[in-house]
Amino acid sequence: MHVAEEIRAEAVALIDRHARGAWKPHDADRRAAVALFRFLETGLPLTGEQIRSALVHTEPPAGASEGLRALLRATAALLDDTAVADGPAGRDAVDHVCLLLDALALTRPDGT
Repeated sequence: MHVAEEIRAEAVALIDRHARGAWKPHDADRRAAVALFRFLETGLPLTGEQIRSALVHTEPPAGASEGLRALLRATAALLDDTAVADGPAGRDAVDHVCLLLDALALTRPDGT
């Protein structure tokens, strides 16, 4: 899933599922999103290392879905490839991942 278009499509799908209430992120998803959201609030660009660091500190509970974590790992790999990340498709993919992180970080633990 290191292709920018696939990352964008997965982010859009998760945003849609979350908005419709079809996907309720677990606490580890929210913690990772909040950590990355706080970093984004500084105005600095998101980096692969920042994503990996957030994932290390937010281990998922047993049996949790790997959807968001897989998307974030793929996004980190995309950001590591500067030539792809700086292209239009790469920037669009990262923008959609950031929108997803915003939505998750601003969701209350009860899912609202």
